[in-house]
Amino acid sequence: MKKSELIKYLNENTKGKTAGRKEIKVNDIFISSSDDEKHFRLTRFGKDVIEKHFKSYKINLTTKNKTETGNEILALDSYLYSPFYLHRGTLILYEESIAAELLLIDGDFELWIQNKKTWQIPESCYINIVIREREQQCSKLNI
Repeated sequence: MKKSELIKYLNENTKGKTAGRKEIKVNDIFISSSDDEKHFRLTRFGKDVIEKHFKSYKINLTTKNKTETGNEILALDSYLYSPFYLHRGTLILYEESIAAELLLIDGDFELWIQNKKTWQIPESCYINIVIREREQQCSKLNI
């Protein structure tokens, strides 16, 4: 998903003036507008607009530490490629699969992050895996 595509959709499908103007801008919806494919944290206004167009999933995060710390926000930015809104220990998502992951572990944010880190394959490892698979295929074909 790209922010620009979402903004285009919202502008085409939202009636009336929004945020004091006729057109919605990236800064109205997202806290960070620096990258089109990253940093999907929503402003409160962005959450209100997107909830009118998409199904939302509300998850109460359980964590040992205080919620909404910089580390949590950075972790969410790293692993989410769709809009999200974080406020007072409540995470609102618009992607069903991520919401299901968190619901299956009762909103345990720290466990979710740990799982993401565990199953994340570094690109260099992925390249080595592909090379080994190709070598195995070639050896089977006697090439």
